[in-house]
Amino acid sequence: MGLRRLQLATSWGSLRIVGGSRAGEATLILLPQLHLGLDPGRPHRALPPMRTVVVSHGHLDHLGGLGYWASQRFLNSMPPATLLVPSAIEDDIRSLLESFARLEGGRPYAVEIIPMEDGSVHQLRRDMELISFATDHWVPTLGTRITWHKRRLRPEHRRLPEAEIARRQRAGEVLTEDVATDILSYCADSGPALIRDRPEIFSSEIVMLECSFFKPGDQERAARYGHTHIDDLKPHLENFSCRHLVLLHASRRHRMREIEAYLDDEIRPHFSGQLHHLNVDWD
Repeated sequence: MGLRRLQLATSWGSLRIVGGSRAGEATLILLPQLHLGLDPGRPHRALPPMRTVVVSHGHLDHLGGLGYWASQRFLNSMPPATLLVPSAIEDDIRSLLESFARLEGGRPYAVEIIPMEDGSVHQLRRDMELISFATDHWVPTLGTRITWHKRRLRPEHRRLPEAEIARRQRAGEVLTEDVATDILSYCADSGPALIRDRPEIFSSEIVMLECSFFKPGDQERAARYGHTHIDDLKPHLENFSCRHLVLLHASRRHRMREIEAYLDDEIRPHFSGQLHHLNVDWD
């Protein structure tokens, strides 16, 4: 199966999300308009154009396409790129890419590796930043929040004529204020503590959240491996203020039709926004 595609309305504009996810196999999330990849879990021809890639944690289903991304950018003479990784695995990721480059017999890849921690901020572009947050997984894992900044006139200046605004600005008066909007939060792999303890994450306009297990008998399995069961999610749905909830990372223990039936019957009636998923059956 190919990648799934979503086109979601936000305050920033219509945001295109391309990707797919299955627990233990691969999670690959691409935001082509921002040239941003969130977890390069699988090689795909749509991955190399991403100028910035985030690795949430060290599990292979979330970084299996990392070498392919770096190699393809090198082979196609693409400009230098940026890789954001949890500081706990920075040395291992650096060694991994160095090993791949040596195996290919070429010079080191033009990839700047930047370590991130809970609360770290990376400027993606002039009006947009990436903010890392710790999740509830069994290895060090960071989610990513995308915050968009725009300038607008302060309320007391909004009725001024344009000529007066221009005059005051030339005189050096500050008439505007910064408005920050959390466009998207990608929660990577996480158990339910993230939902309980970080409610601000779920006020982003788009929330991408794992829901790996659905059957009652899988609750202990979800807890043991730091994943979310549907029963962990349901009690909190009415408190989510996001416009879009995108669920990911379903276990292969569940067939796709079964997953979609669970979402329709147990999630959609209790969530006031729009519900989507990026679960796929990888070929």
